[in-house]
Amino acid sequence: MSHFNQIANTWDTPEKIKLNQQYAEGIKKHLTKKDAIKILEVGCGTGLLGSQFVHGASQLTGVDTSPGMLEVFNQKFYDNKNVHSRLLNLEEQEFDEDGFDLIISSMAFHHLKEPAKMILKLKKLLSPDGILAIIDLDAEDGSFHPDPKQMGVHHFGFAKETIQSWSSAAQFKKSSREIINVIKKEQGEYPVFLAVFFN
Repeated sequence: MSHFNQIANTWDTPEKIKLNQQYAEGIKKHLTKKDAIKILEVGCGTGLLGSQFVHGASQLTGVDTSPGMLEVFNQKFYDNKNVHSRLLNLEEQEFDEDGFDLIISSMAFHHLKEPAKMILKLKKLLSPDGILAIIDLDAEDGSFHPDPKQMGVHHFGFAKETIQSWSSAAQFKKSSREIINVIKKEQGEYPVFLAVFFN
C-alpha cells in the first residue's frame, strides 16, 4: 500500500469532497435509522465518505491498511471522541467488534483479493437491520488505473450479476444497485455504482 501512503497528503481535493457528498446522499436515501448510528468505513482512506455521516453517528470507525491515509484521517477527526481508526487488513485479520448499523466502503473493493468473502465477513458485523453500502467501479476493461498491479488492483470493476451473487451468497434480505456517477478520463468513461445490501 506504499502507493496510498505516498499520495495521502494530497488525496482530499475539492472534486473528491464534492463527489463523496453526492455518494453519501445516495446512501442516506436507504437509511431508515438516521441518528446515533454506529458506522464502520472499510478502506476509509482519509475518511472522505465517513466524514459525511459523522454528525449523525454515535460512533465512526475507519479501517484501512495504509498508515499514511490513517494519519490524515486521524488529523481530520482529532477532536471528535466518537471517531476512531484501526490499521487493519480485514481480508487477513478478524475484527473484534460488531453491531454496526451502517458499513460503508468507497472504491476499495477492487483492491480486495476476494471481495465475495469480505461481503460474508461484513454481514456478520452488521446489526440485525443494518445496511452495507458499497461504491465501486462498474465492470471495465482494465484501463481505469494507469498501472493496476502497482496500485494494488485485483478486479476491473464488478458487473451487476456479481453484486447479485454476493447478495444471494450472504443471504441478505434484499439488495439494490444503481449507477451513481460516471468518471470521465482521457481513455474513456467509467460508471460507478452504489450497491446497498439490507440485513
